[in-house]
Amino acid sequence: MTEMVRRFLRQKLTSVGIWIALCLLTLLAAIPLNSNQGLGPAATLAILILAAGSVSRDIGSGALQMILSRPLTRLEYLFGRYVGILLAYSIFLVATTGVAFVLGRLAIRLATEYSGPVFSLSAAAHAVLEAFSAGALLAAIVLFFSTFLRGWGDVLALIIGSVLLVSTQPLGFALNEPGIARAGQIATQNLYPKLPWDSLLQGRQILSEASGRYVLALCVYLTIAAVVFTRREFSYGQD
Repeated sequence: MTEMVRRFLRQKLTSVGIWIALCLLTLLAAIPLNSNQGLGPAATLAILILAAGSVSRDIGSGALQMILSRPLTRLEYLFGRYVGILLAYSIFLVATTGVAFVLGRLAIRLATEYSGPVFSLSAAAHAVLEAFSAGALLAAIVLFFSTFLRGWGDVLALIIGSVLLVSTQPLGFALNEPGIARAGQIATQNLYPKLPWDSLLQGRQILSEASGRYVLALCVYLTIAAVVFTRREFSYGQD
């Protein structure tokens, strides 16, 4: 699995385009983080860039067959990719926190009378934990789609699914069908659950329903991805 993590990092972090995108997203995420407003959508874009084509790229190029000819199981390959995504995303979050801290110090030094928000390490840690947990779930979903969709189809499937779920509730209210709105709400809570970090950091709701939904959803996505990937037949050079 360690070798698969290294291979993933080499694939992603040796691309000039990905480096440029991640550096830009680091700056865009650091600006609101410096103001204690969280990481914003830039963090979501970063995890999507890192997770996109995580498996389908090797499938399409025919490299997967060469990789699996080694003494390596499909599960080791699959979860090595997932760990690689999370490791790369962790580096992004740490770098963003460092840039936010530097921006905060520069603002204080350059301004004669600085009255803006002061960078808070505790608020940044809260934002990073929240972003990492959300990113871990998104990465699992994209990994699942990447086991059977080509190219950027995994990210596209995630976006389409998210849009459909988000639009279900207002559509139900617009049609005066509370059942549709309720179904959309339940689906969102179970398919895209969030960890209640405000309570968790205070030692509360550790075994709450929200925490259980998150852990269950993460395990289900990874399990289904493993089942699909281990049962699929591959041919060389599909793209």
